[in-house]
Amino acid sequence: MRITINRQEALALAKAAESIAPSKAVMDELRCVLLETGEDSKLTMAATNMEVALERRMQADIQEGGALLINARLFAGMLGLLGGEAVTIQGEDGRQAEITSGECCYRIPVMSIAKYPRMEIPFPEDSVVVTNIPRMAARTVFAASENESTPAMQCVKLVFTSDGLKAVSCDGSRLAAARGESKGDASVSMLIPAVSLSKLARLVGSKDELDVGTTGKSVVFMKEDFMFSARLLEGQHVDPDFMLSHVQSAFTILTDAAGLYDAVSGVSVVAGERDAVSLRFSGGNIKIRCESEGCSSERDMEVVALSGNPEGEYWYNSRQLSQCLAALGGTLMLEVGQNGILVMRTDDLICLQLSRRKPTILRAKEEKPRKRAAKAAA
Repeated sequence: MRITINRQEALALAKAAESIAPSKAVMDELRCVLLETGEDSKLTMAATNMEVALERRMQADIQEGGALLINARLFAGMLGLLGGEAVTIQGEDGRQAEITSGECCYRIPVMSIAKYPRMEIPFPEDSVVVTNIPRMAARTVFAASENESTPAMQCVKLVFTSDGLKAVSCDGSRLAAARGESKGDASVSMLIPAVSLSKLARLVGSKDELDVGTTGKSVVFMKEDFMFSARLLEGQHVDPDFMLSHVQSAFTILTDAAGLYDAVSGVSVVAGERDAVSLRFSGGNIKIRCESEGCSSERDMEVVALSGNPEGEYWYNSRQLSQCLAALGGTLMLEVGQNGILVMRTDDLICLQLSRRKPTILRAKEEKPRKRAAKAAA
């Protein structure tokens, strides 16, 4: 192989490949990016971790065709350190490659492509158009389960209908159901691992239009000179409409998601990752409070009561609640149901958060006066 390519464009593609190729893979070949020339004067860079696969193409001046398998991290690092606008790459499969720009030249060994487990990216027969993948991912991935014993719940459920796209995630204690932007008449549901969706979101822009289609057990996202494939999982996932329909509303208030996020995040600085934050409702006011061993923090917020009688105190995981509020944004309708179930709604996202028991430290503080009083009475 001998080619000349634009260095900055190649660096962008190499960094994308590096984000896919696992740095600690058992197979050395999986840590690599595959460079392969085509008959259309373009260079393809491909990478995979056996769960997702990425192929991106760029214009190239091809003096001699061929293919090279180069360590992805090393390749991206060299392109970043080189100067000049153009870079020349030449080498022989399984032997050595030279990467040159200006007066600087790197010589590195390359691996044989014979053992590279390249994932085939088939072309789906039917597809729909999806936009703003990064926003859809940001509003759902955070609520996917991290429990490896329930693989289906580690996924985001994508449902394509003639009415548009719905994306759902759930980790057992909270639910996120978002509306996405899509065009097409396809009617299909799929489970894509949240980690795969996150990788895709980092590779595309908010204005990119992607053709999406399924082929067997994979989903493919495509645009010009870009193909991304992810393995799909099978299993049972949640029905958000069923869950939300069983919430028995006690009261509803109107507030600002960003303001409530700031308040919850502010008082939660005294909490650990598993600690709880309380929301104490009293008419048109919420007191947000957090208390841990030796320290406490609280803050008041004014809200607008919409229905029912906002009263009572409920406890929630501080980290999980902050993540929900960060994803929501804008004017927020907050509904409290039975057992403190919290339903947070904006125009295109609904989050459901289950309450938890009052922290042990606070229960112990409340029990001490009662025990002393009982002892004195005895």
